[in-house]
Amino acid sequence: MLNVFICDDEKEILDFISKEIENQIIIQNYDMKIISSTINPKNLIDNLKKSQSKRNLYFLDVEFKNSQYDGFALGKEIRKIDPNGTIVYITSYKDLAYKTFQYHLEAFDYIIKDTDKKLRESICDCLKSIIESMVQETIDPSEFYTFKTGERLCHIPLDEIDYFETSPRSHYVVLHAKHDRKEFIGNLSDIEKQLFPRFLKIHRSYLVALDKIDQLDLKNNQVFIEGNVCLVSRKMKSKLLEEMNRIR
Repeated sequence: MLNVFICDDEKEILDFISKEIENQIIIQNYDMKIISSTINPKNLIDNLKKSQSKRNLYFLDVEFKNSQYDGFALGKEIRKIDPNGTIVYITSYKDLAYKTFQYHLEAFDYIIKDTDKKLRESICDCLKSIIESMVQETIDPSEFYTFKTGERLCHIPLDEIDYFETSPRSHYVVLHAKHDRKEFIGNLSDIEKQLFPRFLKIHRSYLVALDKIDQLDLKNNQVFIEGNVCLVSRKMKSKLLEEMNRIR
């Protein structure tokens, strides 16, 4: 079951979005349920805290009048509670990618407030894409790391990931996997929050899968994974040893 949370301070648009999602749930027999449909961002957060679901979808407006939140601040609050939730922004603005990057958010899609017909089509297409990505998951979603590269949503099994490192490109991260290498906008500290204790940030430039470490060379402040060298900061040596002893 995918729980849906909707927040827009324009009641007419809120009702339109809710109705279209309800219609698609019925027509397409989607395994979804609208948990919260509100004009108040605080109400959404309160309802989310009460929810026990691990799979949530959020449709958020960008601007809220008379509120401490805008859509991006709301998205950031959501990420604190639900780091793996799927966020879709519904907005009058066409270019929001940089803004979501500033807030360290990964939005699945941006839907432009247009004519009713176009808005309806965009909601339908978005729901279809989300369901298709869920269907492709053959094991527990907690066993995948999910991220967006360009317009593509990627799911990499955790047991295939060797390590993450910072990219030469500012604000990008490189994922090194068994048969793959992906670069995407990200932050190692944020990724560690999702993947600890399986992964540990051992250096400002490296987040490693502890069970993939082949050799420790703490004298030279490094570890080896599949023949690759990952640096270890001095302050993380004891923590690394502690975590290695825990898993072995």
